[in-house]
Amino acid sequence: MKKYDLVVIGAGPGGTPAAMAAAQFGKSVLLVDKRDAPGGECLFEGCIPSKVLENAANRFAMLKEMKAFHVDVEGKEQIHWKAVLEDKKQILKRRSMGAMKQMERFPNLEFRKGTARFIDIHTIDVDGEQIVFDHAIIATGATAFLPPFEGNGVQNAWSNAEVFRKNDLPGEITFIGAGAISCELVQMFNKLGTKCHLLERGERILKHIDEESALVVQEKMIRDGINVELNVTFGKIEGEEGAFLVSYEQNGEVKKLDTPYLLIATGRAANVEGLGLEEIGVVFDRHGIQVDETLQTTQENIYAVGDCTVGPKFAHWATYEAGIAIHNIFAPMKHKTDISKLSWVLFSDPQIASVGLSEEEAKKKGLEVAIERYDYAIDARAQLDKAEEGLLKFVIEKESGIIRGIQIVSEDASSLSGEASLIVANELKAMDVMKTIHPHPTLTEGFGKLAQQVFFKSMMQARR
Repeated sequence: MKKYDLVVIGAGPGGTPAAMAAAQFGKSVLLVDKRDAPGGECLFEGCIPSKVLENAANRFAMLKEMKAFHVDVEGKEQIHWKAVLEDKKQILKRRSMGAMKQMERFPNLEFRKGTARFIDIHTIDVDGEQIVFDHAIIATGATAFLPPFEGNGVQNAWSNAEVFRKNDLPGEITFIGAGAISCELVQMFNKLGTKCHLLERGERILKHIDEESALVVQEKMIRDGINVELNVTFGKIEGEEGAFLVSYEQNGEVKKLDTPYLLIATGRAANVEGLGLEEIGVVFDRHGIQVDETLQTTQENIYAVGDCTVGPKFAHWATYEAGIAIHNIFAPMKHKTDISKLSWVLFSDPQIASVGLSEEEAKKKGLEVAIERYDYAIDARAQLDKAEEGLLKFVIEKESGIIRGIQIVSEDASSLSGEASLIVANELKAMDVMKTIHPHPTLTEGFGKLAQQVFFKSMMQARR
């Protein structure tokens, strides 16, 4: 019976770096995944495929916007969908094989395709073979959660995993749910000329995101011709690919929508079924495995990271957690996760980037905060790019003056998120940000100008 220092279940953005980090420590490691190669859902169905589509959609939309910059493009714009899919395939293959080559540098790291199940807290079964370990990390990720809608159509609908498998560009798609996945995809397909409907139970899109930021994107969707239906109560969903019928009620009116394609994105469910967690006393529910701040489960030698845990579900957060878990398993001093400095980007139009605490999150923590805004409508770079929609927002703790959170809504918010992350991670104040000289004309100037605004405002208040 084989024995390893560490067994890692799941080879996504949490499991793969965890396995390689442990191998660098000189530990014997087994990395198990149901797929043929590492990458996880982020690589094969999530973050990377959607960004291939985003690139194609944005460049296609740019052709249509050339007239705003006094440029005529001869001929009719067209998108070669099959070529986009082939591009996606090649990028996925390149990245997955790249990870395999990195792992091959470690003779003490073994990758195995298979299905793992715990027998006890020191033994797993992988397709009939029992393997013993000292420690384990569970990094099995999450998949689309399908709510219990009535009708047979739910089982035939797409999730984010299936949407890229269609060889022809869909002419019309209905999206159910207005979270991050739907909002990114609906705008991308709309730019490519697909007729898009977005149905949401709540009173606005992106209910877990800063409301001011979300509404900028919502208004842009509507202006761009996306049919956004809010305050929806769903009835039956019937049909199959090519002919769905969605019944719903809105403001007391019963409505029906015929749509050839249907994508349901109403949340994520942790991949915990079939792992045998019940038998070994690891506590979990649909939302994920219960871990403490050190990422230890209810069994001291078993840790869990990434989307399979109760907590944020981002690829980069999973990678961050992987480093902490490995440190806590093999190093003498324990480290804790710090969600107050989490950053993320929504690749909507305009993009939304968030670092640290939002105003609502700060208040829930009992912090008294001040909110300061910079409107990109007055920004030189934004005006030059004809991308004036958006804002930069500081969430400042009043007592200390520390910038505890930053929200950015901009055409290029993803590129600005790095500076925002450094500001929050290093607990900088407005005066610290003012010391940075930002080149002109760039969107990064907004940080300096907002910091200056905060500084002079505090000076005026002090004089009073």
